[in-house]
Amino acid sequence: MLKLTTVFFLITFSLLAVVHYLALQLFLYWKYWWFDIPMHFIGGAVVALGVFVLRDLRVLARSAHLRFIPVLLAVCAVAIAWEVYEVLIGIPIEDDYVFDTTLDLCMGLLGGAVGYFVGVNLQKIT
Repeated sequence: MLKLTTVFFLITFSLLAVVHYLALQLFLYWKYWWFDIPMHFIGGAVVALGVFVLRDLRVLARSAHLRFIPVLLAVCAVAIAWEVYEVLIGIPIEDDYVFDTTLDLCMGLLGGAVGYFVGVNLQKIT
């Protein structure tokens, strides 16, 4: 049976994937400068919830209590990898690149923190 954290992960991941696909098809990232901000927030939450799912699937040690800082470090690693990916695929570097990248990383970490606390509270329920 699926755990509640896995259900929340699947819902948020699906939401992120569908909205990202539509955003690419409709050029929403280019039409609205702010559109990637909530996407990075949701992405951070997805990564944090994904760590809980990995533990539930026993990919990570089941006995280990998930701590806040290691989960946020995982979110940070994925967020940095995503920013590198954007550069490698040729997304143009704008004048505000440093500010935009910093904001993207902060929103990912904020979303990761929310995802962590959602995961912790969902595990208390089950």
